[in-house]
Amino acid sequence: MSAGQSLHPNNELTLFIHDDLRFISAFIIPISQRAPHVYLSALPFAPSQSCVARNFRAKFPNTLVITEGKPSQWPMVVFTAENHKNPVYHVALSLDESTFASILGLSGQSETMYVCDSETGHCISGPFELPDHGFRYACFSPDGKHIPLKFYSYAVALDIETGEERFQIKGFDFVFVRHDGKIASTHWLDKDGNSRRRTRILVKLWDVSNGALISKRLLEVNDVAVARFSPDGRILAIGKKSEDVIELWNLDGGKDP
Repeated sequence: MSAGQSLHPNNELTLFIHDDLRFISAFIIPISQRAPHVYLSALPFAPSQSCVARNFRAKFPNTLVITEGKPSQWPMVVFTAENHKNPVYHVALSLDESTFASILGLSGQSETMYVCDSETGHCISGPFELPDHGFRYACFSPDGKHIPLKFYSYAVALDIETGEERFQIKGFDFVFVRHDGKIASTHWLDKDGNSRRRTRILVKLWDVSNGALISKRLLEVNDVAVARFSPDGRILAIGKKSEDVIELWNLDGGKDP
């Protein structure tokens, strides 16, 4: 790790680190009260087949022994994020799954966003109050530093540490083109450039660092019934309006799809 080498998810060290994080998350309250609780209460209650128990239990024989009811593995529920007091109706994971954003709201109130650690559920930043303009969904930028929030006809990119708005871009659907970090957006147009009749799709490219328009006409397709980006932004799938077909358009090169 110190040499900058990535570890395979099934690597022994990777599994041990994940198990340690589960141990800390499960017993953070007694451990934070007094350090000896690591040995007096946390270690005896660690699941018998966990990496922590298998590696350290025998080294501390003169502590509590649980004779009945101790699980063999960690439970499937990793954590309960107790800061979520209102109903959660949207969750977005970062690309490396280390962080998630949750959107909370009550009828008649503004939505609120929390950014939390996926291993422990602890809040990293927030809560941030969102604009009351018909929120639809959220996603993470490839570097995990920004969260675009999709509203009806535009998106807002927020800084995950401060909640500050970095920029806005217009459009009806958005995705990060992950091979180069740009944002692609779809726009519905009719023959006269009006967005009232949805038959024609226009795809634009935006700079993820400042929201500047890079390409105002990357791709244009007629006779469109529905359009959706692939999660990595490399493909645009289009259902044709007058034919029973789906077309896949390759956006990977950034030009000449």
